[in-house]
Amino acid sequence: MWRSRYAYSSTSPSGSRVSAEAVSSSSSSSSPTATSSSSAFLTGVTRTARLYAVAAPVVIRYRYLEQAQKLFPRSDEETANAEWHALDVAHADHIVDMLKDLRGMYTKYGQMAAGLTANVSEHWSERLRDLEDAVPPRPVDDVLRTIEEETNKPWTETFEAFDEKPLGSASIGQVHRATLRASRKQVCVKVQYPDAQNLFAQDMKTIRSFCRIFAPEQVIIFDELTRQLKEEFDYRQEAANLNQVSANLRATRYLPRDVDVPKPLEKLCTRRMLVMELLPGPKLVDGMRVCAEEEARRLGLSLPDYEAEMRRRFDEDGVPSSYRGASATTIALYTSALRAGVAVRNVAALTYDWTVAKPLGLRQAGWVSARPPPNVPRIVNTLMRVHGHQLLVDGTFQSDPHAGNFLLMPDGRVGLIDYGATKRLTRAERLSACLLYAALWRGDQSRVLQLCKVGGYKSRHMDEGVAYKLCRFGFDTYGRDLLGGKNIQQFMDDLHKTDPLEEAADNLVMASLLSVRLRAVGLSMGYPIVCSRWWGPMADRVLRDEGLPYEVWDEALMQEHLTADIRVAKGAV
Repeated sequence: MWRSRYAYSSTSPSGSRVSAEAVSSSSSSSSPTATSSSSAFLTGVTRTARLYAVAAPVVIRYRYLEQAQKLFPRSDEETANAEWHALDVAHADHIVDMLKDLRGMYTKYGQMAAGLTANVSEHWSERLRDLEDAVPPRPVDDVLRTIEEETNKPWTETFEAFDEKPLGSASIGQVHRATLRASRKQVCVKVQYPDAQNLFAQDMKTIRSFCRIFAPEQVIIFDELTRQLKEEFDYRQEAANLNQVSANLRATRYLPRDVDVPKPLEKLCTRRMLVMELLPGPKLVDGMRVCAEEEARRLGLSLPDYEAEMRRRFDEDGVPSSYRGASATTIALYTSALRAGVAVRNVAALTYDWTVAKPLGLRQAGWVSARPPPNVPRIVNTLMRVHGHQLLVDGTFQSDPHAGNFLLMPDGRVGLIDYGATKRLTRAERLSACLLYAALWRGDQSRVLQLCKVGGYKSRHMDEGVAYKLCRFGFDTYGRDLLGGKNIQQFMDDLHKTDPLEEAADNLVMASLLSVRLRAVGLSMGYPIVCSRWWGPMADRVLRDEGLPYEVWDEALMQEHLTADIRVAKGAV
């Protein structure tokens, strides 16, 4: 429902409608509420207590089953897997519901865990992905109050209308459609939750301590995640990110040819409010859900049953090493033929309705619309080329690109939204990423280990094969050719037994998250992604353009060009 100057749709306790003027007057006459330090402390303690009370027993049950299966091996793998699956089903829902309710960094970390954690089953991953687009929104009154605090005037002086239902709600804020009063232009308004930044430090401290006790494999990435997440609380910085990303993409003609990025209205942007152009089209996650529903109906299945069947295939067969579906050209030809056929049918139907059906009072044929499927190969190709260029050429990229951050625009382009989690690499970090992807593309295990050593990687035995597999898993693929028939947990356990990791640089953690997130997006569309197939040739070209072709690199050159900014994190996988 739209809120306008004349109809503020909240109701008083008696059920009457409240005018925008009255609400604006009352809110402007009262001082903005600020969370006191003691109140923030008590809130943080309460949130900490809830995390440990709800999540700790669940982790203990998983650890207990892990030890029980080691001491008393099950008769077959199916029995062992069934025990793990039973725990997943028993606990995933209420843990994810807790993360949704706590919001903030708990939701953000859950979003990242959906793709980044090495020991998440498919059931957990699917439930955690609910955090990408199903976080319960805050009341619109909280949003409007924040807008008035940021602008120091009633919201009705800035907006003519404001949609109560958010376009999306996430970990630290939510997004609404609105109409500007001055220009009557429809815009997208992103507003930060009032307590988001106050809770950040306490939440991160709690999550870190929890991981240190129950999931030490996560600690090694935590410092970099914390540094990156801190930057998301100033929406003026996100406005600057949007402008920089747009300029970079225009320089390469990806924009406007293949993608679009919303333009911020900088004069209206503040620390907690971002006003930007409203791009048309559904979110990628919603578009793919519609396609899944249609495919399920075609097969005579409900959507949950269809999704369960897809998960079962992945569980049994693993992730395919490559895409084997129709090409982008084939789908484009099918789409053109479908639209042409529907157009011919509609012309015939219109002629029949006017010349036969209406005069004789017969049933009219009516108008139908074409609903071609999304061109998944083209979408994936666009996403991989654009993000590869951002990572390897620009060194500025969206590090958390989940399916809720892309739009399927009516003209076939992809809308790129939400640049709060924008990572900027130094030249040394960017060249390290280029060298890594060029080596992964070639299958050059010795170069990968050499790069890891120079970059601060340290394991018990410095096993070349383990280092190579870890890099492929973290930066490249989940395919069967890598996992070898094992699930992710078994794969990581085997690597840990062979050669436990002790230290590693965290400089490219966000680059790994970029890769993981894009692979998850690909799998959600039935398109397995191997990042090095796109980014390896691109990295090769960048190295040549920099005057440092792949063939000239040795340890001395790596020491000279890649070690200036290394940050070593301790931990164990």
